[in-house]
Amino acid sequence: MEAGVVTFLAFAVLATAFGVGSIVANRVIGAKRRRSYLQATTYECGEEAEGEAQIDFPTQHYTFAIVFVAVDVLGFVLALWGLTFRGVNSGWYPVFIATGFTALAITGIYYALSGEKKWVI
Repeated sequence: MEAGVVTFLAFAVLATAFGVGSIVANRVIGAKRRRSYLQATTYECGEEAEGEAQIDFPTQHYTFAIVFVAVDVLGFVLALWGLTFRGVNSGWYPVFIATGFTALAITGIYYALSGEKKWVI
């Protein structure tokens, strides 16, 4: 066998032995399992559940975070695109592609923000 295959098999055997050994050691010397009626409840935290679990949670923050990431990625891609075609004299084709990409990204951002009725600052 090749040296790479032997090394891979040795690490695979070592990783498997470590995983199985950890599980066996936990069962043998670990803490004993305690059973309680509270484990069958909803949260298993020891507290009795009360009230309703559904709350009115504002999602505008997540929308703005996703839009921020989208604008960040757009700027990164366009900066790399500009560095790539900086010295290339290839006409209007790169400008056309960059404009189309920017228009598509801005359309997606507008679509994401159009559903927000209340702006959160």
